[in-house]
Amino acid sequence: MKLSFFSMLFLGFSGMTFCQEVNVSDEKKYLEEDRNKISLVGGVSYLNNSFGLYYEGQTFLLKPNDSFYTEFFLRYRWLDANISFAPKFVRINNDDDIKGRTKYFNFGFAFFLSQKLRQSVNYNQVKGLYLEDTKRFFEAVISDEFTEALGNDFMQFPDAKFQSFTGETSYLWLGKKDNYRTYTNMTHKPLKNDFVFLTGLVYQYNMMKDTDRVKYKGMEISDPSEGNSVTKDVRLTLKTGGGVQRIIGKNWYGIVELYPQIHYGYLIDERYDEFNFGLNSYSRIGFDNGKWFFGGGAQLNWINSKNENFYSTTNWLFRFGLGFRINSPKFVNQQFDRIDQILK
Repeated sequence: MKLSFFSMLFLGFSGMTFCQEVNVSDEKKYLEEDRNKISLVGGVSYLNNSFGLYYEGQTFLLKPNDSFYTEFFLRYRWLDANISFAPKFVRINNDDDIKGRTKYFNFGFAFFLSQKLRQSVNYNQVKGLYLEDTKRFFEAVISDEFTEALGNDFMQFPDAKFQSFTGETSYLWLGKKDNYRTYTNMTHKPLKNDFVFLTGLVYQYNMMKDTDRVKYKGMEISDPSEGNSVTKDVRLTLKTGGGVQRIIGKNWYGIVELYPQIHYGYLIDERYDEFNFGLNSYSRIGFDNGKWFFGGGAQLNWINSKNENFYSTTNWLFRFGLGFRINSPKFVNQQFDRIDQILK
C-alpha cells in the first residue's frame, strides 16, 4: 500500500502542466542576484522515530518523549546549513513524570562538489527514551501473577543516548546543481518545471549507549554496579530514483521525490548483519515570491526489516517553515568569490 500510494502520487504529479515558468534570461538574472543573498528559514517539524530493542525473541520499541522540534536553515550560494532542537516553547506534552524527558539536537550542512555531485554531512543526538511496550516486556520476563497488577506506566531510560553520524553523496544522472538545489530545501526558489534522476549513497555510524540506568514509577530499578553498555552499528543505503517539480500559478510550486533503496546494516559488537530493501520519499508544497517564502512537506523513510535489531526503523517527518532573503554583506561576497575561484 505504501509503495502504490507514493508511486501514484509521483506519476500523477508529473503529469501536471499548469504553470507560469520564467524565461531563460529571467532565470539567469535571478540566479546571478541570488548569489549575493542569504536565505534564512525558521520552522517546526514533527518526527516519529523509534528504536527496536530485541529481547527473548521479541522486539520492543524505545521512543523519545518529544516529537516537535524547531528548525533553522541558512543558505548562501552553494552552502546549506541547518540546526534543530527541542526548546520548551514547542513542548506540548506534560507527561515527563511518566515517560521521562527527551533532549534532541541535530546539525548538518551540505554543498556541491561539482555540477553533478552533492555532499551532505549530519550529526543527530537523542537523549532520554522510554520503553513503549513496558507491560509486554514485563510479561516476557516475569510471571503472569505479577504482571496483572501492573498499570500503564513506562520504563524510563533517562541517560540513554542515541548518536548518529551520517553522510550522503549523490550523483545527478539527469539534472545538475542549479535545478536540483530547489529539491533539497525551500531556501531555493523554484523557477521552472523540472525532473531530476539521481543515485545516492548514504552511510551512517550510530551508537546507542548509557541504557543501563532504568527508572519505573519514579524508582531506580537498575543495578548501579553494572557498567555502561554501548551498541554500535554501521548502515549503508544505496538509493536511485527521481523527483518532479511543478510551478503552480506565479509563486506556488510542488515537489515530489521517490527513491527505492537497498539497505545494509551491521551490528558491530554482535556481528549481526542484514540486507533489506526500502523506500525514501518526500513531498512539499510552498509559496515563494523571491523575498519571502513558506511551505510544508512530509517525508517517509521505510525499511522492510525483520525488526530483530535496533536499526529496524520507520521514520515519518512532517515539516513547516517560513523564511526570507536578505542581501549578504560585501565582505562575505568577497570571501566567497575567492573560494569560488579556487573551486573552479
